[in-house]
Amino acid sequence: MGRRDRNIDELYRSNLELNARSNDDRLSWGPNSPEKTPGGLLGCAVEDVEDDRRLLVLLNPKSGPGKAREIFQRRVVPVLTEAEIPYDLHVTKFAGDARQLMRSRDLSKWSAIVVVGGDGLLFEVINGMFERPDWESALATPVAVVPGGSGNGLAKSLCYYNGEPYDQNPVLLSSLNIVKGQPMPMDLARVETKSQIMFSFLSIGWGFLSDIDIESERLRAMGGQRFTIWSVARLIGLRTYYGRLSYLPVSGHQPVMSPEHKGSSIPLPRSMSQTGARINRDLVDEGDERTMGVFRSRSYNEDLSNGGSMRERFGSVSSRSSMGDGLADDPDGVVGRPRLDSFYSVASRKSTFYSAAASSYLSAVGSSLSVSSLDADGSGGNLPPARMYGPASRLPSLTQPVPSDWKVIEGDFVMVHASYQSHIGSDAFFAPSSKLADGIIYLLVVRAGITRTQLLQFLLGLSNGTHLKCPLAEMIPVRAFRLEPKVDDNGSNSRGHVTVDGELVDYGPLQVELVPSLAKILSR
Repeated sequence: MGRRDRNIDELYRSNLELNARSNDDRLSWGPNSPEKTPGGLLGCAVEDVEDDRRLLVLLNPKSGPGKAREIFQRRVVPVLTEAEIPYDLHVTKFAGDARQLMRSRDLSKWSAIVVVGGDGLLFEVINGMFERPDWESALATPVAVVPGGSGNGLAKSLCYYNGEPYDQNPVLLSSLNIVKGQPMPMDLARVETKSQIMFSFLSIGWGFLSDIDIESERLRAMGGQRFTIWSVARLIGLRTYYGRLSYLPVSGHQPVMSPEHKGSSIPLPRSMSQTGARINRDLVDEGDERTMGVFRSRSYNEDLSNGGSMRERFGSVSSRSSMGDGLADDPDGVVGRPRLDSFYSVASRKSTFYSAAASSYLSAVGSSLSVSSLDADGSGGNLPPARMYGPASRLPSLTQPVPSDWKVIEGDFVMVHASYQSHIGSDAFFAPSSKLADGIIYLLVVRAGITRTQLLQFLLGLSNGTHLKCPLAEMIPVRAFRLEPKVDDNGSNSRGHVTVDGELVDYGPLQVELVPSLAKILSR
């Protein structure tokens, strides 16, 4: 073991001892602390480093409670300095900044991309990679996450997979993933709506949990506590939503449900699903109505473009399935079809990704990122509209009926929520059986009829994974699914929310398919 590895291990052990002695979460890094080093962050000079280990660090200073910059400077920089790893720091300035950077920069300059912020910043990074013709080559660059937002679902999931105590010091554990981790395959979900295509790494939601996520953003400064407070509000004003849910179950896996719920499912005949079709069922009249903006994007009539060969940066890299296979080789038999996979992208929800007026481009070794692509106001200038690339779908289009081996549920729902990670938030243990790359979507369905007391039991159980004991809650392992909420006469819905990785998307039909091992993430 070299000196650098010994120092990192000693740093880890000493921090555990520090936490055992005190509940104070502020770390003392000794003489190498940025506060004690002349020049602060820029004073952390790195000499004789291996340039092929250089990192690109993307930091959103407004994520969650707005402490991402402090987290990076006080807790991450000392670890990178001790490990002698150079990095370039890019502080985001506006909504979509990270997304534009991913689709316009030469990513071969960096061995990994580190995201310091919430799950929304990683959503931009991943979808920016899919806006490149060489998307396959871009995805060969692994990503790493440092929790600095409100949700931090992926960071908590990685600790769970590694059997590590996240709550003790999540930032240090994430930093060790950066300096000592190996690229591991991670599943992504391909999401298609009427107007856009996107890729998701965490979750997709409709109803109760999505309402809490979006409507609580006015309390963003409170961090993760905002979800608890807004949960109470939504329990008092409980809503139900009418729609149709179709899904392809995983062969050999049985749905997980409470004893009270077993046997209550009524199979429905497979029906034609038409985009924008009306379902003649009125929703319960509720107050607190909101009008959500509907974004539109045109599609290109052109073939899917594939990039160059995969780059291997970290030596031994876990293998993944070839791009474009999608679900074609799945034994469950998803119907294949030619697809048009280039779309105009939709900007991220601005209330989720605030701008930072005084951001700058910094580096521990003196280099900086070019800002030539940005206007003086930081708005991104005259960059051309982005097209979405990626593996082609193997599902029928939204205007076609679902295959005969799919199951269909139609009726009133409190929520439908799907995830491909164990945690959808730092305190939301959503799918205890989930793995980083198991090829399974865990689809949670909560039907109408659940009482407020039972739903409160569900929320309390969500923190420790016992939420499935709640009546009318059912967890279904699936390969793909289609969700068709009821829409109003004007084609929108003024009360419900559909989210992808916490980002608000058009209220309407969408379908999701998992693409196994599509991305790479640093983990130990």
